[in-house]
Amino acid sequence: MKPWTASVRRYPHFDPVISVAEAEAVATDPARVVTHTFYPFLKYDEGWTLFAEKGKHGKRKDRPIRFAARLDSCIFSYYRYLLSGPYEAILQAERLSNSVIAYRRIPKHVGSGGQSNIDFALSAVQAIQIQGDCCTIALDISSFFETLDHNRLRDVWAGLLGVSKLPAEHFRVYQAITRYAFVDVVKAYTRLGYYGDKADRHGKVRPGYLKARKDIPVQLCDGRTFQEKIARSATQSSIIEVNKLGMGVPQGAPLSDLLANAYLLEFDKYLRDICEKLGGCFFRYSDDILVIAPISESDAVQLEKEIRGAITTYGKGLLIKEEKSAIHRFDVQGDRQTVRTIKATDKDGNPMQNKPFEYLGFRYDGRHTFIRDKTMSNLHRKIASVCRATAIRQVKRYQGKPTDEILALTNVENVIQAFGSVEDFHLKAADYRSWTFTTYAKRASKTMGTLGKPIARQMKNLRNAIKRRISHELARVR
Repeated sequence: MKPWTASVRRYPHFDPVISVAEAEAVATDPARVVTHTFYPFLKYDEGWTLFAEKGKHGKRKDRPIRFAARLDSCIFSYYRYLLSGPYEAILQAERLSNSVIAYRRIPKHVGSGGQSNIDFALSAVQAIQIQGDCCTIALDISSFFETLDHNRLRDVWAGLLGVSKLPAEHFRVYQAITRYAFVDVVKAYTRLGYYGDKADRHGKVRPGYLKARKDIPVQLCDGRTFQEKIARSATQSSIIEVNKLGMGVPQGAPLSDLLANAYLLEFDKYLRDICEKLGGCFFRYSDDILVIAPISESDAVQLEKEIRGAITTYGKGLLIKEEKSAIHRFDVQGDRQTVRTIKATDKDGNPMQNKPFEYLGFRYDGRHTFIRDKTMSNLHRKIASVCRATAIRQVKRYQGKPTDEILALTNVENVIQAFGSVEDFHLKAADYRSWTFTTYAKRASKTMGTLGKPIARQMKNLRNAIKRRISHELARVR
């Protein structure tokens, strides 16, 4: 395992930017960690609208994300490093290294770098093909990070260290990650004068940022201002909230992912034993579980029920909802497999007869893999939205000009870059954060080889589709 080094990021937060050397000096000194005062996390909701059929409104879904102050984040990162060594050793000893796949660096089978969800999805499809006649059981743990029991988490933490009681510095970090304090980012920015009511370009007053994001300081405020405007003062009440529920860790903190994985160690052993007995295998990507086994449909239905019951035994406080589970049957027929839905429901809990088999963003029909339909539909909806906004800006900018002339004056390439290929893809592919949708699709198609041939067809003519959509939106808004 590589030696740990601190990463001091420059996002806006309550603490000042410090050097990497100073961050490492604090994080690696137990005495300084014991006496360290952690700042509240800043919290925002990562939201999206679930896929819905045309003409219907998708259900809004929000995931609370909390990010730590810079030095706090370095401390969490270092303690993640301390725990990851023994955790990886346990996974290796317990034959779980290829089954627990999220939040870990798993080297690619060919070439350099770590595996991504593309590689994990391919491994699952290949396992289904190897099994031949088999059933798959997909399950989802509800509110995974938010329902981890603190007492059990403390025991799991101690178990990784091989002690009965956490050392003082570990206990201090445990307190900071469980009974954590947090501040809603909009409330904080409002108190500090970076967010509030302002008039938009049409003169309508609505809430928004009072400064450009780039002009918001990296250190949001000094210590005195923090006490006066964020914490309790003589004139204002505190906007700091504290997690007093006895469960949950902040999703987004550098340590939370490892703790969540380790929390399910006994459950993972249970799944391993079941799968080995049946001659199958399983994959767990965070809260998404996939079991693949050469069993009958009736046995698969019974096994799904047993697994839902086992999570309450091996993962205190966790729940797998029946309506979020899906069972599929695969049978070999010639050079391909057929797939049938045995048990599945839609987002409203209604039974689905033909729910496709999907895993980690991909669909497998028994012969080929595809980027799942919902993802493609959402992509085209996003394209339509961006093209509509572009058209509105261009019509306002070039008032009185005909549509064809406005289109000629529109830098279509700027729009395409949001969805099209990244320049020097071979140089940037190792960093997924620089990928666009098409570079992701190209990587998926290449990784999956013959299995992924349809992915190229799914992306065919995307450039022309964007141009046609801009032209259509220009005609609509004129």
